[in-house]
Amino acid sequence: PEEGEQVLAKLTKVGSRFEREDIGMVRLQPILRSVAAVI
Repeated sequence: PEEGEQVLAKLTKVGSRFEREDIGMVRLQPILRSVAAVI
């Protein structure tokens, strides 16, 4: 979301699957608004 907290997570590939490790809550701010719309 544009505002609010998000979970920062680390994904590690183990064989053919991924393990997720939650690092913590963060507030991410987009540098260029139009870039996120394209991705």
